[in-house]
Amino acid sequence: MNNKLKRKSISTQFILLASILLLAFAAGSTVLVVRQKEITADYAQYRAQVREKTQLLSTIDKSMNKAFLQARGFIAFDSEDMYNEAASQQKIIEENLARLSGLAADRRERTFVNEATVMLNTYFNQTLPYFKDIYDKKGIEGVRSSPERKAASKSIEQMQKELDDYQNELTKDLNTQYDDTSSDMQKSQTLFILFLAFTVVILLLLTRILLNKFVKPLSQLAYTASEIAAGKEMPMIFDEHRRDEIGMLSQAFYKMVSTLQNNEQELTAQNEELIAQQDELHSQQDELQHALELTKEREGELELRNLFVHGLTNSLHKQEVLKSAVTNMSRVMKADHGFIMLADEKTHASFGLSSSSVQQMVANPHNNYVDHVQKTKKCMVIKRECIEHERLYHQQTFYLYDVIVPVLSSQGDMLAYMFYSRYADEYTEHELQTFEILAKQITIALEKIYIYEESEHDRLLSQDILNSIQEGMQLVDTSGTILQVNTKISELFQYEHQSGLLQLSLDQWLDALSQKVENIGQLRQYVEAICKGEQVEKSFIYYLHTEGKRKVIKVYSEYVYRNRQMFGVLFVHRDITKEFEVDQMKSEFVSTVSHELRTPLASVLGFTELMLNKTLKEERQKKYLTTIYQEAQRLTSLINDFLDVQRMEAGKQTYDKKYQDILPLIKQVIEVQKIQTSKHEFDMISDQEHFTVMGDKDKLLQLFNNVISNAVKYSPDGGNVTVKVYQKEHAVYIDIQDEGIGIPNKALGQLFTKFYRVDNSDMRKIGGTGLGLAIVKEIVKAHGGDITVQSEWKKGTTFTVVLPLLYEVQYDEEMISANDNRKSVVIVEDDKSLATLLQVELKESGFHVRYFNNGEDALNSIHQQKPEVVVLDIMLGENKLDGWDVLRHLKENTETEKIPILISSALDERSKGLELGVCEFLIKPYQPSKLSKTILQLLLKKQEHEGEIMIPSDKEEEKFGEASLYLRSLIKRKEN
Repeated sequence: MNNKLKRKSISTQFILLASILLLAFAAGSTVLVVRQKEITADYAQYRAQVREKTQLLSTIDKSMNKAFLQARGFIAFDSEDMYNEAASQQKIIEENLARLSGLAADRRERTFVNEATVMLNTYFNQTLPYFKDIYDKKGIEGVRSSPERKAASKSIEQMQKELDDYQNELTKDLNTQYDDTSSDMQKSQTLFILFLAFTVVILLLLTRILLNKFVKPLSQLAYTASEIAAGKEMPMIFDEHRRDEIGMLSQAFYKMVSTLQNNEQELTAQNEELIAQQDELHSQQDELQHALELTKEREGELELRNLFVHGLTNSLHKQEVLKSAVTNMSRVMKADHGFIMLADEKTHASFGLSSSSVQQMVANPHNNYVDHVQKTKKCMVIKRECIEHERLYHQQTFYLYDVIVPVLSSQGDMLAYMFYSRYADEYTEHELQTFEILAKQITIALEKIYIYEESEHDRLLSQDILNSIQEGMQLVDTSGTILQVNTKISELFQYEHQSGLLQLSLDQWLDALSQKVENIGQLRQYVEAICKGEQVEKSFIYYLHTEGKRKVIKVYSEYVYRNRQMFGVLFVHRDITKEFEVDQMKSEFVSTVSHELRTPLASVLGFTELMLNKTLKEERQKKYLTTIYQEAQRLTSLINDFLDVQRMEAGKQTYDKKYQDILPLIKQVIEVQKIQTSKHEFDMISDQEHFTVMGDKDKLLQLFNNVISNAVKYSPDGGNVTVKVYQKEHAVYIDIQDEGIGIPNKALGQLFTKFYRVDNSDMRKIGGTGLGLAIVKEIVKAHGGDITVQSEWKKGTTFTVVLPLLYEVQYDEEMISANDNRKSVVIVEDDKSLATLLQVELKESGFHVRYFNNGEDALNSIHQQKPEVVVLDIMLGENKLDGWDVLRHLKENTETEKIPILISSALDERSKGLELGVCEFLIKPYQPSKLSKTILQLLLKKQEHEGEIMIPSDKEEEKFGEASLYLRSLIKRKEN
């Protein structure tokens, strides 16, 4: 039956019809496609043959034209090569004609090939040789007069015309073939379209048959099912003899409907019974729903209580705990407002209250209600009528229930008190008990906070004490875990915060220090031995490298006991770098001083012993005494350095500062150094003639002597020592540059430290105490200056000394009062530094000084207010008037001709100056004090002729110095 059903099934029938239709469509399509391919292939083959023939004809045409042209060129230019080239085209033409003959498809093409072959053979074998023979015999005129010439030309034209005609026929045939092919393709496509239309018609017919056979019964079956589902009685009409799926479906549907109708009454009875059971279940469900609501309400209360407890235990901050307590308590107890406040302080929190209400509560912390609950230690409930702003928009009377809850400590003292308010509902006894229970939870939280605050205060106090200690403190338990450290140890090991060290094991800490500590292995052994309780020394020294510096750290340990039982070790790390360096420098200093003292002493004792025990010649005695004197001077210099350093450190060093020109001082030092060395060349470069500073002459000499002697000393192989003096802004810069062994970069920072010497074999050979540069630094500092150094190893060093310059003091003529008896001096000098020096010198000698750098301004001032003396320079730079011009103007004017004029010049023109009436002539350079003395002499001479001169009082002698004393000595000599 299954096989029969399978053979008659809808799917089998549909597949069979579809397969037949597809096969028919595929066969028709295949036939049409194959036909189109044959048409296309035939056309492509024919077009390829035509194209090949066309190419052959083109080649023949080109070869013939070339042959004709070359033949004519032979006649025109008498070129044998052209003739040979024309003859060679015969072979090419014959090959292409042979190929064209093989492609000839009809008689017409074969006739053309034969005629072309005959004509070309005639041309190449008869015509061309004939004309060549005529040309060779008679020349070009013979060719022109030949009777065969016209016939040959006509033959060639006929040949080209036939070639062109043949090519045109090929093109015409190709076009005809293309038109035929297009027509065949269109016919084939039209047949394919008709075939498709036929196929569609067949498909539509099959679809209609299928609809009538399958869809109509299904629609009828669906209609019957919908009617039966709607409760209507419908007759079942179906084809009992149908064996396909629709027949099977109809029979099954009929059986199903019959079964449903038979069971309908039974189901109705059962339904009535189920309805009764459902009513009973609804009643039980209501009871369960009520129980569930009670459970959820209880769960909500428990959740609120959990939140309340969690809020109390989640923080150790009083404000946060109070806020959490009042908020969650209000939610648990369903209060509308809440307030809590500590009893001994004004820390408080609120829920649902305005800021004004809170301030009112804080302002009146103690009232009768609070006193009552403090005494009774019980909750107190107050029922009161709502005031106006509490009623909001309600007009009727409302009541508000307040409860005051005390928060009692374990000793019964009140830690805090709480206020809670709610509308309408009164507080039950159970709720008041809940308040007291939750208040105890708040008590536990507050007492825990107080204990924490007390312990935290003690901890912070202990930590602050530890942080104030200048040694690094490190507490380690017996298992090797770091428990506590202070700030100093974090700074020592470059940890940003102390927490970076806490809870580290000693192994982790030592591993982190492995790249920073030189003797990390020994430090690890010491720490492990201490932690194990082994007998080792209490202290250990290790070397730590941080920030590019090497530090010496001394660590010592103490065991920490609690209840007579050791629970850890306290390691103390002390930075002893400075003490270590001082000890090293002291040891080195003692060694150096011993050597520096013993060497000259040995020479003194040795030569003294020789002179005492032996009779020596006078020359040798003088030589020995000279050596003894030099070594004694060396000892004196060494001792003076020690004393200077001691005085400088004690702040007792004194300086006799005066106006000093530093150039003579530097020259003096250089001259001394030249005597002591023959390997070095000294150069001094200056952009001015004078640099005046306020300084102690001896100390400045000591400064320059130490720096320049170092330049010589640390250039053992000789070389140039260059001293550059120049002005920059308001200071004078002195660069002392050598070509010596240089200074390592790492030593530059400590170069001016007392007793410091570069740790280098080359430096050690040279010797020294390490005090010279320290003294130089102090002297420069005392003079308000600075010293820097730049060095390149093995190439040389440059020390730069910077000292503040003194500038000229401008004296306004209005400052000279009529009652001032001091004499006025005018200086005319273009060198600003020298003028400043001379001004300072004359001012200290008690004169008013007016300075001018050009002759015009000086003459105007002199005419307005005559001075006692004029100091005049001859060379006044680029000014219009030089010194001679100024001198002539003054001597030619009757008002100024008697003013004493003193020439100050680098030019030695004394005779010319005396002829023009100059009183004195000073040649640069000269000591400034000499100018003061010379002016005083001029004024003394003037006194003898005109009147008196002011003599400084005893009190002023200290101020005026040598000039005042010199003046008094001159007057005394005059009196004698």
